[in-house]
Amino acid sequence: MKRGRTATLVLAAVIGAGIVGWIAGSSIESPADAAARALPPPPSLILARVESRRLSTTIVTRGTARFGSPQLLSLAASIFKDGPGIVTGLPAAGTEIKEGEILLTVSGRPVFLLGGAQPSYRDLGPGIVGEDVRQLEAALSRLGFEPGPIDGRFDAATAAAVARLYRGGGFEPVLATEDDLKAIRPLAAALVAGSRAEAGVQLPADEVIFAGNPPVRVAEVTVAVGDERANPLMTVTDAVVAIDGALPLDEARLVTAGMPVQIDEPDLGIAETGVVSRVAEAPGTDGVDGFHVYFEVVVDGAPAAIVGASVRLTAPIETTRGEVLAVPVSALSLAADGSTRVEKVVGESVVVVVVDPGLSAAGFVEVTPRDGTLQAGDMIVIGFEPGSTPAAPVETPLR
Repeated sequence: MKRGRTATLVLAAVIGAGIVGWIAGSSIESPADAAARALPPPPSLILARVESRRLSTTIVTRGTARFGSPQLLSLAASIFKDGPGIVTGLPAAGTEIKEGEILLTVSGRPVFLLGGAQPSYRDLGPGIVGEDVRQLEAALSRLGFEPGPIDGRFDAATAAAVARLYRGGGFEPVLATEDDLKAIRPLAAALVAGSRAEAGVQLPADEVIFAGNPPVRVAEVTVAVGDERANPLMTVTDAVVAIDGALPLDEARLVTAGMPVQIDEPDLGIAETGVVSRVAEAPGTDGVDGFHVYFEVVVDGAPAAIVGASVRLTAPIETTRGEVLAVPVSALSLAADGSTRVEKVVGESVVVVVVDPGLSAAGFVEVTPRDGTLQAGDMIVIGFEPGSTPAAPVETPLR
């Protein structure tokens, strides 16, 4: 019994020592194991897709919008009227007046707005010849009043078209007999060919205003209803919006008239397209400093809310012809032989594709595969991201 108890105690001691040794061994870490555990996990690939897209290099600046081309409008005198007359009707500031519409009334008679560069300076009627008649005929033709040939001769067809203009506005035209004309005809009319009006429908000089580029927008009215007519009557601008901008000297040479421009200001909900109408020939003009060159952008049909706003102007300088294969710039690497390459993921492998780079814009670069294949949708390597090894490659969204 004594020997059996002794054997049991010895066995228990051996087992206890083994357990203590196992515990100690499992809790002790060798330097090699500690170093291995401290190493970072293998990096994971950052991938992106090859895209088919149009690339453009751009110039971005800012400008302030305004209505363009201010014009002062005045009325000429007419031999058919005694005195300047009283203003009896006026448009409000901000009103848009189209060609052929009545701009105002004086002593109850209409004043029509027509398009033309030459101001009205004399009464027109049958027998009158000149560039002002040609201008009148062109305006009547645009309005669909059929004045006959645009030949600068006020004939029966012109007279009929003038009558249609008046009646379309709710007025009767001025009719003059030969006796009427004899009493008021200037003596000088007999001295210059084409200056002597004959009987029939007349267009008094003070019942028409020619303005460039109608429609126009009334900016400021300088007379009031009830006033004696006085010049100027009002200031008008083009209905087209113009934007004043400035370019640094090194960028100004890249911008030319006719170039399209994207106009936007997200906070104001503005997104329009305009065209460069003018680039100054030298720096320091049109209110900009000597280190910048002024340029103007016109916007047809822009909302009035854009006027006075500061907007972003983006002009494309160079553009690819249609869509091309494009990858992020970070996807390109330079080989020892000087070639450019990208790394394409194929299954579980990464293969090298040699490419020729093209236009670079907005973080992307055009690529043409030279050795190997590459197409839109292929996954390419653009970098490595430290972290635990993912179960599958990580695709990084480009947008």
